[in-house]
Amino acid sequence: MAPGAPVERYVAVQRLPDVGIDAFTNKEPFTRQPGGRAIFGGLLLAQAISAASATVPTNFHVYSSHATFIQPVTATSKAKLVYRVERISDGRSFATRLVCATQGDGDRQDLCVFMATVSFQRDDTGPSSSKTAANVLDYGHPPPDTDGFGPDDISEDLNRQILADFSGSDALLRPPSFSEGGAFDWRPFGFKQAKDPWDCRVRSFVRSQEPLSHSIRSLPAVNLAALAYLSDESLIGIAMYANPKQVGKGTRNITMAATLNHKIWFHDPHVKADEWMVLERSTSSGGNGRVLLHQQTWNLGTGRLIMTVEAECLLRLKADVGSKL
Repeated sequence: MAPGAPVERYVAVQRLPDVGIDAFTNKEPFTRQPGGRAIFGGLLLAQAISAASATVPTNFHVYSSHATFIQPVTATSKAKLVYRVERISDGRSFATRLVCATQGDGDRQDLCVFMATVSFQRDDTGPSSSKTAANVLDYGHPPPDTDGFGPDDISEDLNRQILADFSGSDALLRPPSFSEGGAFDWRPFGFKQAKDPWDCRVRSFVRSQEPLSHSIRSLPAVNLAALAYLSDESLIGIAMYANPKQVGKGTRNITMAATLNHKIWFHDPHVKADEWMVLERSTSSGGNGRVLLHQQTWNLGTGRLIMTVEAECLLRLKADVGSKL
């Protein structure tokens, strides 16, 4: 593949015919991708969607993914990460795939570390199709007020000022910054911190750090996989931002943080990951060591809702903190 945007390389998978007709592995070595020793969850989400998409006709596009993180996945393991795709159903308008990612050595080489149910719909049955536009409901929640800001208004100086208002400086707590590089260009704006955690909001303009390759940009599977990658970047940070006293400066009171379940609904199969989007995150519940997180994403130009995310994460504090989560 010719050099392109980082995210298009991250989401890419390749077949493993010696393992099975529907077996895939990461095309880019995990040691070259972000996440340190543990593999970033967004990579698993994105590559599972890429693998599942390779088993359906090109006019079928993913509309939802329900994933569960089962075991830690390490980037330093010599064993390959294998995505095994099971063809659960194939209909005229809908298809379903079950993706099981395995990693391990010896007797544990088939250990399932991640699972995702990926659902597809034929494109000509969607609300954007002129054949059925009169026969379907077509609406979406509007985007938040951008306070008169646009992406180009968020300078590096303003970006640093916004991030300075965040409690602490730990990377888990802060939202991604466009000055930090990476797969996506983040321009944070309009944070709202409130007395009640469920009233807090974190908002950003976001798009791929680099334009997607011309031959790749028109492929829905790549763009939707890229949005899956985006959906998990620093998502757990909203629960920390909403509970600054319990979390502590620099997240010093956090002893464990990990995603348990991650659900995505894609509302527009023709989204382009390198176009500006508006993203808003919130949290609605915390208890028993778990927090529930929410995310909505809109196309900045059209105002159309393009993705909805819900995630349940493990978030534990030091025993003497007295968590209100």
